[in-house]
Amino acid sequence: MRKWIVGCVSVVVVVLIGLVGTRVLLRDTTRFDDRAYSGSSFSKTPDEVFTDFDITLPACTDGRMRYWAGSLDLYLTITAPPDCVSRFIEENRLSTSEPLPAAPLTVTRDKRAAEFGWTLPADRVYRSHRREEDNVETKAWTDDAAEQSLYLTAWHQ
Repeated sequence: MRKWIVGCVSVVVVVLIGLVGTRVLLRDTTRFDDRAYSGSSFSKTPDEVFTDFDITLPACTDGRMRYWAGSLDLYLTITAPPDCVSRFIEENRLSTSEPLPAAPLTVTRDKRAAEFGWTLPADRVYRSHRREEDNVETKAWTDDAAEQSLYLTAWHQ
């Protein structure tokens, strides 16, 4: 009986060590990044994703950002005070357009953006922002709300 108990305890200890070890090895992957939308790539850490697309996240975006990363494209949204969104635009070297007459069709017709619930109310004024550097094209749109929303898509050309 004693051998049976020792054997069972040994198996339980080995299983627990395996589970803890797996968790430790995978802790820095996007699997455990609650900012990632469902279906986001798990092959890179969030830092690797943002470096790959040359995106800088100011500290003010903490807790205010969600993203989806694929092998060639990135979707990112931020809802934050206007000064934070302006800082993001400046730090990421995005040029800004004149106000748009209506919600940008590029976002409103994008199937993946729809999956994320990105909605652009028609009663807001939008501006588009753009950057094309190092084979990455980046486009973003912002609204004029008090808690401003920024919708960004980037892809490798």
